[in-house]
Amino acid sequence: MTRCFVGGRLFVVLLGVGASAASDRATRTMSVAEARPILAAVGDSVPPALRDRAGANAEAPWSAWVRQRDADIRARIARGDEDSVVNLMLYGTRFTRWPRATPDALAASSPDAGVDRVMDGRVADLAAAIESPGGDERLQFVRQVIERHGIDVGAPSRELTRRYLLELRSRVLSENERYLRRRADAELAGASQQRAIHATLYRDRGLSSDSSLHVDFALEQALAAVRDRGELTRRPVGRVAVIGPGLDFVDKAQGYDFYPVQMIQPFAVAESLRRLGVAQRPVVTAFDISPRVIAHLRHARQRAERREPYRLNVVVEQDRAGSRLDPALVEYWRRFGEHLGTGAVADLPAEYAGQVRARAVDVRPEAVLDVTGAELNIVLERLPDAGTTSQFDLVVATNVLVYYDSFEQALAAGNMASLLRDGGLLLTNQPVPVPAACALSPVLIVSVGFGSVESGTGSHERGDSVFVYRKAAGRSPQSAVRDRAQSKESHARP
Repeated sequence: MTRCFVGGRLFVVLLGVGASAASDRATRTMSVAEARPILAAVGDSVPPALRDRAGANAEAPWSAWVRQRDADIRARIARGDEDSVVNLMLYGTRFTRWPRATPDALAASSPDAGVDRVMDGRVADLAAAIESPGGDERLQFVRQVIERHGIDVGAPSRELTRRYLLELRSRVLSENERYLRRRADAELAGASQQRAIHATLYRDRGLSSDSSLHVDFALEQALAAVRDRGELTRRPVGRVAVIGPGLDFVDKAQGYDFYPVQMIQPFAVAESLRRLGVAQRPVVTAFDISPRVIAHLRHARQRAERREPYRLNVVVEQDRAGSRLDPALVEYWRRFGEHLGTGAVADLPAEYAGQVRARAVDVRPEAVLDVTGAELNIVLERLPDAGTTSQFDLVVATNVLVYYDSFEQALAAGNMASLLRDGGLLLTNQPVPVPAACALSPVLIVSVGFGSVESGTGSHERGDSVFVYRKAAGRSPQSAVRDRAQSKESHARP
């Protein structure tokens, strides 16, 4: 393993050697034959119902398991929607005058307010605001979530709405405490167990559609490292798949709601590829399991067809006592969008002055139309076999695998690999459990710093790591697994 130092805060670990797309494509379920190499590689993590993977009757249990898992995964979308409602309830400002329920905001609020009064006041204000949401997309969404629960939103049922919101808040806060306990357990465990715990931290949480600019900065740093190794110069990047782009609704980590709901990652990846000089006009397909995410992109494309730009608001925190952003991240934020659109004035409310830095970018209509969307359950589904029309040069999947267990992560990796052309690259911020079974070869790991934050135990660095894999050329997953098994056997011989 070779380790080199790049650009102050960027560390690269080398692990090995080296038009427009149609939207809303139909998908197909991953077959048991396609799953077999993964079933063989993951060992004991295979669900009991699938242990007879080699038998003649393997298709029936596989089909039954897939149907049940698809239903379970899609049910988690509704829970993720509820999580977004709670995030808005805790951190939103447009529907209430109570302080945001963040440690800093609560500490700065009036001593007479009190945490309980702030929390209860925000619930009451949200329950009242959704009765007349107007054009506020977030309030409209909260109302839809509550109405799906069978509550007829209005003044006569406001108490029912309030109680339901309290139930949601209680569930989400309990899950957050469980998540923190898991992280604490990981700190006490050995290195391998730490990796296993962190890899599946959100395996039983709702599938939230939230996103973050920070991970897009990490992706650009990783793409730059890949380019510098010559990986992106052998063939221009023309077609890109982004898995689970989500929506910037209200981020889990004290997000904001002073700008409209937006989708960032497909545009951020296209921007980075242009800035790095490895693509002139990449075509991006955004695959997401949430119909709401795909509908948002469809509406953006409809506006672009009328020659309307797509407004992006990009926000980063201000440096302040106990918190510092990496200068490279600030520079990324400062130039974000320069290859896709024009700068605009961000409407930053006065209460955020001194807390965040905000910019706005109007993405050109033609750049919006270069991004299409398609609904896809990446754990269980693939595109129809259509030759080169379903092959991408680059697949990006960040903050996706962490929502699944190791077996589902391996299935997802196999399905992502199926999207790639031979020699294409997969970038993800979590390692793939069984890359060889998915015909993937590790290329490098890029660790990127976001800055530091002070706590009671000292200064802690914040950041993320991007894992890069290349799809093996001309080899099936089955042959990759067979070759690996033969290699192990030969090394075991005296």
